[in-house]
Amino acid sequence: MQLHGFPNNMVLLDCETTGGKATVDRITEIALIVVENGYITERWQQLINSDTLIPPWISKLTGITGDMLISQPRFEDIADTLLDKLEGKTLVAHNARFDYGFLKNEFKRVGIDYTTKPLCSVKLSRRLNPQFKRHGLDAVIERLSISITARHRAMDDTEAIFHLFRHFSQTCEPEEIEAVCKSLLIRSSTPSHLPDSEITKLPCRPGVYRFYSANGQLLYVGKSISIKDRVLNHFSSDHSNAVDLKISQQVTHIDFTETPSDFGAQLLENKEIKGLSPAFNRRQTRTRKLYQLAKAHDSQGYSQLSIVPSDITNIGEITQRFGLFRSKKTAESTLRNLADRYQLCHRLAGLEKRASGGCFAHQLHRCTGACVGKETVELYNLRTDSALRSIKNLMWPWPSAILVTEPAAPKQDKNQAADTAQAHYHLIDQWVYLGQIENESALEEHLSPCSEEATHFDLDAYLILIRFLMNPRMIQQHQLQITALHKQTPDTKAYASFD
Repeated sequence: MQLHGFPNNMVLLDCETTGGKATVDRITEIALIVVENGYITERWQQLINSDTLIPPWISKLTGITGDMLISQPRFEDIADTLLDKLEGKTLVAHNARFDYGFLKNEFKRVGIDYTTKPLCSVKLSRRLNPQFKRHGLDAVIERLSISITARHRAMDDTEAIFHLFRHFSQTCEPEEIEAVCKSLLIRSSTPSHLPDSEITKLPCRPGVYRFYSANGQLLYVGKSISIKDRVLNHFSSDHSNAVDLKISQQVTHIDFTETPSDFGAQLLENKEIKGLSPAFNRRQTRTRKLYQLAKAHDSQGYSQLSIVPSDITNIGEITQRFGLFRSKKTAESTLRNLADRYQLCHRLAGLEKRASGGCFAHQLHRCTGACVGKETVELYNLRTDSALRSIKNLMWPWPSAILVTEPAAPKQDKNQAADTAQAHYHLIDQWVYLGQIENESALEEHLSPCSEEATHFDLDAYLILIRFLMNPRMIQQHQLQITALHKQTPDTKAYASFD
């Protein structure tokens, strides 16, 4: 699996030592994993003769004894080789200050001035996994069920760091990882007209942030696992996109709302972008019309496909059809690709207007001939169903509406917002996000049979819900709790527990 969002060239490294003082104690083992463009290109490890006694408690912890090191090279013997492997790459270590301190002092002893800005995977874990209290390597190994045979040996500990990064790649968006890495590695240059207080007040926690201009115009709404890191990334000196440059020139005020996890942050961001229409948000604009593929049968029984507008107020109809597209052009492109891949008739697929006869794709031997009776109805329809299966919308898997609980975030600093110190409750039904629920009376109001409030299907919210709620890894990662609510009648109440 390829890592994404991390520095293109990096070295994951771990050292075993004779003690905890870099200026006095020595390295006994080094292991590193070289990662280039997201892929491992090299693994390297070496025991080192430290020319010093290893305290018994260190030997018991690491399994490295003095006898094991007698025949091994000294640091000066491997210094040039090690330096070549580190040169031009981002150094990554768990508790990087420890490992970097030892490396720097060992190189100094042999006359080499090694300096770099290391990336600490402990700090990275705190930013990307703020819902957990412990981020030491033992806690990471236990939490992710990482299988290693020799804890406190350099290569096994380095492999644990790689497993942690692979986990981030599976559960975090690349831009989130990139923003935190940049924040930890470089200092952003904030706009001169933006007061420092606007940055210092920002938390390194999940939530939504908003940029405002001097006249109060809302410029941009964004979300992040770590608000401060993501905001600073907007102001990085490279200004990797034109929007960030324009925002930097206009922003004078920032406010934010913390959430217990990325789940609530994504839902809130989606809601605010569509409700507030910020000037520079283009990714999630309100979709007034969606398109889908519908299936019917002709007089002979062959499956016919067509592109139809979706009724965003009829959730049942949406889940019975296929695909969800923001434009008719995108729907047609998808349909054409499916037809070519599965050798479907272009006339039956609605890609040609002729009423009868062979389609042009049949003349090019890209259609197996259903249009001219060369293929049985059963076989053609089976292949059509196979093509549509890849874009079938998910049916609602619960018997009723559900309440998704984001557990209260662990307290990490005195400035943590009060609203993240308690759980958040989200009401969802038939893939429609009905909002955050504060108490039982609000829940009853939303679920009341007398409620005539129209519910509209939102594609972006649907994709967020699918990503989090249908993935056991994401549920575990964000500690989400899903409770199916009883169907409510005038004589019953929906079941929910509000602590």
